[in-house]
Amino acid sequence: MLEVIPHPNCVNKLSGLLGLEPTKLVKLCNFIESRGYCFRKSYDGNYDFNDTDVAVILSLY
Repeated sequence: MLEVIPHPNCVNKLSGLLGLEPTKLVKLCNFIESRGYCFRKSYDGNYDFNDTDVAVILSLY
């Protein structure tokens, strides 16, 4: 069965879509940020991905 996630804007949802563990996705995001890209984060400090962020992650995945 296919589950559609309209807005994969948090680590758990996006990691599930990509088939990664959440910790590996966070490490990938940290690597991308170390190269100069800035991800948007929510008030509690968690990643809040938009479409551009997902495209950047997919380009390096």
